Amino acid sequence: MTAVCYTPFKVPRVRVTTVNVSCGQPVTGSCATVVSDGIISIAMTKQYEEREEFFVKNGDGVFCVRETTAPQLKWVNLVLTFCNVDPELVNILTAEPVVYDNADSPRATGYSVQEGSAAIASFAMEFWTRISGSNVACTGGVEYGYGIFPWVVEGTIGDMTMENGAASFIVNARTRPGSLWGTGPYFVDLSDASGTLNNNIALLTAIGPTQHHRFFLTRKAPPAPSCGCQPLYTLTP
Repeated sequence: MTAVCYTPFKVPRVRVTTVNVSCGQPVTGSCATVVSDGIISIAMTKQYEEREEFFVKNGDGVFCVRETTAPQLKWVNLVLTFCNVDPELVNILTAEPVVYDNADSPRATGYSVQEGSAAIASFAMEFWTRISGSNVACTGGVEYGYGIFPWVVEGTIGDMTMENGAASFIVNARTRPGSLWGTGPYFVDLSDASGTLNNNIALLTAIGPTQHHRFFLTRKAPPAPSCGCQPLYTLTP
């Protein structure tokens, strides 16, 4: 086997998908996913249970037990910063209810902040990055970095300041284990195998029950952005 080394930079696109709050499985329906190019940054901070130490000395002052329990990952804290407000995206990220206008076909024009929403916020988030120096269309196409947080919970709207300038929209959340994302409901890569070269493929291996995050190279371009949510009617790509 060989390794591919690369440098991710920029983040042109994210896709969020509603997942079941009790088991982390993607939820089908007419308003289940949003693709946005309004992402500014994704800050990730791992939260660990600290190392536990077991050091015991004998009667002569010499250690007879020298053991530790390695730090254990609890979750990944996320700070998601956006440059625009998509009310249906806000709803998926934070479970805050959508506000509609009174048009004949009502439009989502805002959201309400209420108590208890964070307890039911539950989503998956995929993101795509640029790859430095990987613009080689004549030998296989442009490559991207692809990342996924398969189960994210407790999304809350961060502090905002309205002033003489653009206001950033911030969501704070954390990952949790036990996702039932599996290989996902989307095609996220193109096959490199000679017999199926360039065929659309999903994740090659399912997200495991203890996995919080995955990142790899893909030759499949990110989906086109849109304002508002889109349907998801099947859990197989």
